[in-house]
Amino acid sequence: MLKKLTALLLALAAAASLAACQGGQEPNGTNGNTHEASSQKGSSIETDSEAESASASGGAYYSFQDASGEQITLREKPQRVAVLFSSFADVWETAGGRVDITVGESVERGFAPEDVLLVDDGAGKTINQELLLSYEPDFVICSADLEEQVKTAEFLRKQGVPAAVFHVEEFQEYLDMLKICTDITGDQEAYETYGTQVREEVEAVLASVPETGEAEQKRILFIRAGSKYSATKAKTAENNFVCVMLKELGTYNIAENAPVLLDGLSQEEILMENPDYIFISTMGKEEAARAYMDSVLQEEAWQHLDAVKEGRYAYLPKELFQFKPNKRWGEAYRYLADLLYPKES
Repeated sequence: MLKKLTALLLALAAAASLAACQGGQEPNGTNGNTHEASSQKGSSIETDSEAESASASGGAYYSFQDASGEQITLREKPQRVAVLFSSFADVWETAGGRVDITVGESVERGFAPEDVLLVDDGAGKTINQELLLSYEPDFVICSADLEEQVKTAEFLRKQGVPAAVFHVEEFQEYLDMLKICTDITGDQEAYETYGTQVREEVEAVLASVPETGEAEQKRILFIRAGSKYSATKAKTAENNFVCVMLKELGTYNIAENAPVLLDGLSQEEILMENPDYIFISTMGKEEAARAYMDSVLQEEAWQHLDAVKEGRYAYLPKELFQFKPNKRWGEAYRYLADLLYPKES
């Protein structure tokens, strides 16, 4: 009787041990070899060799979270990529990728060849979704800032096409996107050159800026100018990447205290705040926008501003301050620092 009981207990112990071992195994595609990343700051991203290993074993090639919080999973390394925003076509190309499908502005800016497949002739504000789907992309990059592209990403996901939306309004977000893109392409050297080295440039510029107290901050007005009053507004760090940079460079944006300027250039508010510097970024047709702003600056009220009287206003280069500077972030920071601190920087 004792022998039978001992044998029964041993059998039960062996069964429990076997079940525990099986329970510790993860399902294929979610194991430790799966190449995962997050677009959130401070994320850890595994190496590309691990991604290839995962693909070979039947798992996902790469997985990451986009700006909308969606988990994007690429089963294989993308071979036919659509990029619907020109600044992101620049990032994808910088990361060692090829733009197969895009919008007209990407071609105009030199980030895609003339014979590339187009789904919009302009900047990507009206995407032909059915045409895009017919081109059979296996990965699509969209902008979170354009409602049409957010809708397009949702449409594509329902069709089983991986579509990610990105949001880049500050340097760290550019680094996050570049890291994801270089992980996908496998070009880690590109991240070192256009990510790590550019970060060092940015840090060097910020370190050169003199520390100032709140009372000593340079007061600035940043204007995003179109060709008429209704298209010309002040911006703040909440809605413009240039204002984020200016804030990091130790300035105070007068629009922070005068939100009416976000709807139009109120002379009364601007005269009352009297900024030390005025920075202007043009959108649309540059010549028309500059002509309009030139006429504004010639108005008698504006002539009383210290920034205008003393020539402390500047039209900023479009490639650095209207479009995202991407691999030229360091150059963009230096440009602004030289305007603000000509002797100190």
